[in-house]
Amino acid sequence: MNGTPMKFTTSRTKRKFILFIIAGLVLLGAVAYSVYFTNKRKHDYIFVQVQAFQTANGWGYQVLTDGKVYIKQDFIPAIPGRHGFHTKEQALLVGNKVVEKIEHKQLPVISLAELKAMKIIDDSLRVN
Repeated sequence: MNGTPMKFTTSRTKRKFILFIIAGLVLLGAVAYSVYFTNKRKHDYIFVQVQAFQTANGWGYQVLTDGKVYIKQDFIPAIPGRHGFHTKEQALLVGNKVVEKIEHKQLPVISLAELKAMKIIDDSLRVN
């Protein structure tokens, strides 16, 4: 008779131990899954920002990705010489066009035609 209650207690203790281990493994798996997908999502998105800044020749822009300078443009691209943008708004307009190209997986290059379309320069390549 002494053997039966001991086996019952031991069997019950084993079941509790096994359930404890299973619960721990499930919890560990949930934490690992959460950490993996949180880190994956963090790298799927990059914060991109355009800032205008004054230069000796006018205005320039820079494109920041996650707070770090990715592109710094001190002068109007695609035209000869080092001419700054006349206004902050012009610099931001071109900077945002560069970001748009990056978002569409295009090279962040601005052409003369695009500068003319944005009215940054006129047909004679004079800066507006």
